[in-house]
Amino acid sequence: MSVRPSDRRDAPSPDLSALDAGELRGMVVRLRSENSSLAALSKFLQMQSEREKAALARELHDQLGGLLTPAKMDLAWLEARLGEDPQFAPRLQRLSKLIDEGIDLKRRIIEALRPSLLDHLGLSAALTWHVEDACRAANLECRTRFSDQVGRLPADIEITLYRLVQEMVSNVAQHSRAKGLDLELAPAPGGLRLMVTDDGVGIDDVQAALSSHGFSGMQQRVNGLGGTFKVTSTKGKGTKIEVFVPL
Repeated sequence: MSVRPSDRRDAPSPDLSALDAGELRGMVVRLRSENSSLAALSKFLQMQSEREKAALARELHDQLGGLLTPAKMDLAWLEARLGEDPQFAPRLQRLSKLIDEGIDLKRRIIEALRPSLLDHLGLSAALTWHVEDACRAANLECRTRFSDQVGRLPADIEITLYRLVQEMVSNVAQHSRAKGLDLELAPAPGGLRLMVTDDGVGIDDVQAALSSHGFSGMQQRVNGLGGTFKVTSTKGKGTKIEVFVPL
């Protein structure tokens, strides 16, 4: 028999006080199993999304690069022959600027889809570049501390931590009204600790904030790695986000 949505809404919640110890243990086991399944599904979907982004980045690099690079070479050939002619020089200069803007746009889109520094130099180098660039654009003073003991990590951990920092720095720049930001990445017993601290206005209700899409998305990413996600904040004294990821 099918159950209408209204039937589900009206169904009474189970009376936990009426359950014995065995039934309660069984309920806890089922909830843990369901949470574990949801975390695994979340991790799978996130990794699938990252694989698709990486594939798109490679395609853009190959296809657009195959169009823009020869166009730039042909333009240089034309400029060598017509660049001094006042009839053609302004149009050639404008065309050169447009091609350069197209090349820069291609680079920025590819970096947003899949940061090349992450693949080639690792997490610390990619985070340094991103945080410094984002803080410069937002007029934030940034301080980064990376332990020398943090080397190359599994690909899923590197991209997850990179996306987390992207989201955290974006939140600080847009909402915190902070003047500075600190980022620290260091080994911890059994894993790795990431901490981002700002000196902004803080969060009035941390529990309510954790249910927002931004924080919820970050927490799901961390859960997918079996880690922990903690936010502490005092109104007027900034916010600190701590992430632990087991290795």
